[in-house]
Amino acid sequence: MEVDLANLLRQRNLKVTPQRIAILKLIMRGGHYSGEQIYEELKKTEPSISLSTVYNTLETLKESGILNSFEVNGITWFEINRKPHVNVFCTDSNRIIDLDVEMDNFMDKLVKNGLDVKNVNIIVYADCSKLGKGSE
Repeated sequence: MEVDLANLLRQRNLKVTPQRIAILKLIMRGGHYSGEQIYEELKKTEPSISLSTVYNTLETLKESGILNSFEVNGITWFEINRKPHVNVFCTDSNRIIDLDVEMDNFMDKLVKNGLDVKNVNIIVYADCSKLGKGSE
């Protein structure tokens, strides 16, 4: 996996560093992570890593298009950048889930209106208590 991550960084003209590899390995597990969560997790195996290094690295990875970020309730969350989708913040459990919905028409309309779309963040706040187990 490290070789793939190293190549991913090189393709974006980014220097391959242990911190970047460690952060990508963690985020590649899937899900959504705050900078603090990433810092606390990495500190277990990389005790010398600093919170500012984590945030600087996250910003670099976001600017390169590898990561996506969005804000919910004052917290910035990071995830692997993938096709546009809806992030659902479950108000009953404070968790965030991805919801794949048909976005082609939406994206086509944006482009047809002359927009050069760089990123799409759709955040839905919902009570997820009635969500079926298979919906996540």
